[in-house]
Order: sequence, then C-alpha cells, then structure tokens
Amino acid sequence: MAGRDSSGPRISRRTVLKTTAALGVLSCGNWLTACGTGTEAVVEMNDELKYIPETLTIKAGDTVTWRNTGKTRHTVTDDPMKAQNTASARLPEGAQPWDAGYITRGQSWSRRFDVPGQYTYFCVPHELAGMVATIVVEE
Repeated sequence: MAGRDSSGPRISRRTVLKTTAALGVLSCGNWLTACGTGTEAVVEMNDELKYIPETLTIKAGDTVTWRNTGKTRHTVTDDPMKAQNTASARLPEGAQPWDAGYITRGQSWSRRFDVPGQYTYFCVPHELAGMVATIVVEE
C-alpha cells in the first residue's frame, strides 16, 4: 500500500475496537455510575426484591431505564402519597412525583431526570421488604 509506514507493527481493526471498548469501560469506572454524555443508565429489578444498583449517580438530563429481569412484577415509584414509609420517597425541590405502574418480566420503563438532587424511590408492593433505592442527579 503506497504511503504506508511498514516499520511499526500492524494493528487490526478488531484490536482497535477491542481496545477502545476496554478503555470506555475503564473511563466510566464503576458500572453503577452512568458515564459520559451518554444519557442512559440501567437499573435492574429482580426476584430478590432489589434494584441493582441500589444507588446510582447520573448527570442532569440523563435517562434511567428500569428493566424487570425477574418473574415478579415491580413498580418504580417516587410518590410520597403512595409510600407506607415516608423515608421511601424523597424528591428534590422542584421535582414532580412519578409512578411507572407495574412492570412485568421482560418489560422496561424509562424516565429522564432534569432536576438535580437526591431521589429515593421504591416498589409499591415490595417497599416494606426493603425494595428502595436512590438516584443522585448531579448538575
């Protein structure tokens, strides 16, 4: 190939893609934190009655998608009027309450977070079993 410097090692496209993917994972750090200007973070809901991760940090404007990976139906609710324990529902000033309704196996639901602050949300039928989690939205 004309103009190609053959003095160095040849790097395949596959190697470049694998390296780029690995660097992307390293630069994001812990998978519990949404990274970059990406915009989407994923929270799983399972049959152990947990949100995974239980704490998530994102940037204002990012979207969180909850996926039900278990057999049990769950909700994603941050509405103090629906909480049995007031500590299960916390909204920053200026944020509106929300409730995804029931999300069954294989379904998902997404919400964009524009108001910075701490959100504590819960699963309506599993709140007292400890299915409560937190999202921190940074500016």
